[in-house]
Amino acid sequence: MRTLFLGKAVHWLVLAVVMAILWWLGTNLVQTRNYNLFLTILFLVTVGAVAAIVVTTRKGEQVTREPFEDQPGD
Repeated sequence: MRTLFLGKAVHWLVLAVVMAILWWLGTNLVQTRNYNLFLTILFLVTVGAVAAIVVTTRKGEQVTREPFEDQPGD
């Protein structure tokens, strides 16, 4: 399973939390009733998710299925 689901369990937890927040926003029609609040929550969730993944990933750790090719000049 580790080769199928790359990344740490905390990364998958972040995905589940983001999906739950988006589901809650959608069921409460926040995007139509209070668009500014929706955009603010969306922005904060995005920044929080990216920060959580960046902070919990060590430099050089594989996070994609195939490694990136080295670019010229690196």
